[in-house]
Amino acid sequence: MVKITIISAEGGSTIRALKNAIEKLGEKCEVFLLSDDNFLLDSGFNLESDLIHTRCGIGDYLDKLTLYSWQFLNALEAEGHLFINPLKTVYASSDKFKTIKILEKNKIPIPKTALIRDYDDAVKFMEKNNIDFPVVLKNSFSKCGLKTYLAKNHEELKKLTKNAIWESKLIQEFIDFKESGVYKDIRVLVVDGEVVGGYRRVSKDFRTNLHLSQGCVEKLQLNEEIEEIALKCAEVMNGYIMGVDILPKNGEYYVIEVNSAPGTKGFRQIGINADEKIAKCLIKYARR
Repeated sequence: MVKITIISAEGGSTIRALKNAIEKLGEKCEVFLLSDDNFLLDSGFNLESDLIHTRCGIGDYLDKLTLYSWQFLNALEAEGHLFINPLKTVYASSDKFKTIKILEKNKIPIPKTALIRDYDDAVKFMEKNNIDFPVVLKNSFSKCGLKTYLAKNHEELKKLTKNAIWESKLIQEFIDFKESGVYKDIRVLVVDGEVVGGYRRVSKDFRTNLHLSQGCVEKLQLNEEIEEIALKCAEVMNGYIMGVDILPKNGEYYVIEVNSAPGTKGFRQIGINADEKIAKCLIKYARR
């Protein structure tokens, strides 16, 4: 019997579902919460585990458990623990600009994007690419759609680019993926080189994250092109478990983010047992 440890900031429905799926398959699973007061991360700290699956990383999420969580994970990696996804993948997917660079280098379609220092950089970007308002501003390490905004004019752009150099701010062309008055993007899950499924996230807000928008999901029959894009994203990111977010527009598809710890709630809502797929993947590599 193997023991898998899921590391999380504060838990949640996906954490509970993954733990249950692993235990139903006959293996041990421990959820380690970084918000727990009953441990101290000193130089002698370690865990007993055959594999670690982290649901947190480095990022600006509600201004808590960000850099600390990243140092916590790296301390465990120094002890020789096996991580799925690897920490290099967790970092690359946490840094949205690095993600964009990796995807573009591998000829995966993305919105035009720049890492900016200030308002002047934002204007240069728009002029260079002949882009008009609105444009998207987001923090490169933000999570769950938080700190993602739409600038509709120069006044808003000036406000949103204040302190950009200190906040790892990105500017991105706005892909208008609205359909019949609502925004519908695509979330695809890839596990161990296989497309598990996908759905449309439906929201009145262009930020379709279920955590933020309180939107809903629709079943989606994936076509070959979407599947190929998702599989290639997982491959170039070296991801064993990857959520791929795609914006559809006029028959074309643009990847805006990849997620190394995708939630499974949306898949449960449409009848896809993503938790079992992920659990089997984790058990497979824990046994090696």
